[in-house]
Amino acid sequence: MFTALGDWLVQTPLHTFFSDTTKMSTWLIVPMSQTIHILAVSVLMICAGLLNLRALRIAGTRETLGKVASNVMPWTWGALTVLLATGIVQTIAEPTRELGSTTFLTKMTLVLISVAIAAVVQNTTKGDENYWERTAQRQSTVSLLAVASLTLWFGIAVAGRLVAYAT
Repeated sequence: MFTALGDWLVQTPLHTFFSDTTKMSTWLIVPMSQTIHILAVSVLMICAGLLNLRALRIAGTRETLGKVASNVMPWTWGALTVLLATGIVQTIAEPTRELGSTTFLTKMTLVLISVAIAAVVQNTTKGDENYWERTAQRQSTVSLLAVASLTLWFGIAVAGRLVAYAT
């Protein structure tokens, strides 16, 4: 399914434009996109770390998890938006490498799960900053979510690097 999309994208003018490194006007598109992508990954990983370490009560314990979430989630959504835009450029430039790779598809699946966990934490604390601190069961639940989230983000970082070498 995704391989067919990659094969189709190779035939598009956008692919030709983004992947053409022979013209002065286009040779920096992919390297600039990759640089911006890496910077956005850095912002995202910092936000994920802050949120999850607070959920585990390892760091930032002077603030409620709800307060930390309200501070970092706008940065998280902004970084994800930048990652989507730069990821689209990179995928169009090299569609068969990206869309034909199980590593890439695994990475995207992990991203979706991680974003869902962050959204749950954000949405539950919007109306009640202390939602996760109210009961021991909620504290345990959010701790499990944080461990899962940190593990997923680590897997995403590893998969992101492996995409370059996967076939």
